[in-house]
Amino acid sequence: MPITALPTPPTRQDPANFAVRADDFLAALPDFATEANALASDVNADEISAAASAATATTQADIATTQAGIATTQAGTATTKAAEALASADAAAASFDSFDD
Repeated sequence: MPITALPTPPTRQDPANFAVRADDFLAALPDFATEANALASDVNADEISAAASAATATTQADIATTQAGIATTQAGTATTKAAEALASADAAAASFDSFDD
């Protein structure tokens, strides 16, 4: 939400325009306060939303880490099974070679 710019404030260095500027400046303050409060409310809501998004991201990162660990375990299992299959194939080849002789 944008905040309307305040008018030029009064200054003692410009006494001829002091009263007019003071009246304009003071008249603008209630709207300024309303707009500033609305902006603060929007910022607070955005902060709550950002915190919720950060919590969701943390949860999803934890899930991804768990899944990566599972994938690593499964890859290790696959490697072990491949080695066992290769050993079986070697044993079968050795048995066949022994039988063939």
